[in-house]
Amino acid sequence: MIILVMSYPAGGKTTLTENYTKDSYHRVNRDELGGKLYNLPKIVTDLHKKGTQKFVLDNTYADIESRKSIIECAKKLKLPIKCVWLDTSFEDAQFNACQRMIRKVGKLMGPEDFKTCKDPNLFPPVALFAYKKRFQKPTITEGFTSVELVHFVRKKDPKYVNKALILDYDETLRRSKGELQFPTKPEEVEILPGRKEKLAEYVKKGYILLGVSNQSGVAKKTLTKEDADACFKKTNELLEHDIKYHFCPHSVPPICCFCRKPSSGHGVLLIENYKLDVSQCWMIGDATTDKTFAERCGFNFAFAEEFFK
Repeated sequence: MIILVMSYPAGGKTTLTENYTKDSYHRVNRDELGGKLYNLPKIVTDLHKKGTQKFVLDNTYADIESRKSIIECAKKLKLPIKCVWLDTSFEDAQFNACQRMIRKVGKLMGPEDFKTCKDPNLFPPVALFAYKKRFQKPTITEGFTSVELVHFVRKKDPKYVNKALILDYDETLRRSKGELQFPTKPEEVEILPGRKEKLAEYVKKGYILLGVSNQSGVAKKTLTKEDADACFKKTNELLEHDIKYHFCPHSVPPICCFCRKPSSGHGVLLIENYKLDVSQCWMIGDATTDKTFAERCGFNFAFAEEFFK
């Protein structure tokens, strides 16, 4: 019997595959063995000659062509082959990829990190977009004995119990007195009405104050990282709250990082660093990207104009 487990990169295949290895299936995985997908049938054939009868292969297998060689191998060995399709969404795979890298290397990796990374399990955003573009739904007509659809379900960690307000900055907490929509130097920072008082209410309720902002002006050379930091610190000073902030200095296109909203990267970083219970957390922002970011992370969401009125 051959079990072919397929999904997005970081789609949860390893966890699902463990159920089969516990049932004496021999795992054949490209990331562990190295090489290409078309090399795996030979490995299966060699193991079969030595008496192995049960195999589980967990790779992305995005399209018909990538699955073809192992299906042909199963026919030659006269073994039934079952496709287990884990229907993890793009958004959940993105979340998983970020969570994996944070737990593995202690940070959210950026474009420069990916250039030197040798670990196939730590990959840039392009890997997810490439899978999405190539994906072809598996069917019996390819040669599978059967196709089973498994729904991805995220498990809640009972140790993650803290609650937080996750706050956008520009047009949510502050506005710019300068020529641009965002401040490029501290003297351009102006706090919006009612912000300080509202945040104080939530601090009294036990909420942690956290910040997430896109600062594409850094990539566009409109301001430096140091300028951006100075503006965030000035904002916190005027608000009289020590908001732990993170910002993305990258621009698009192309999408080169996981930290730019609406990607969930910085949200996952906050969840991991502060052990947040997402069901108790609120993202406050002024844009659709903020709302999408909240949805991908599992946070509640409110638009700033409603939250602070």
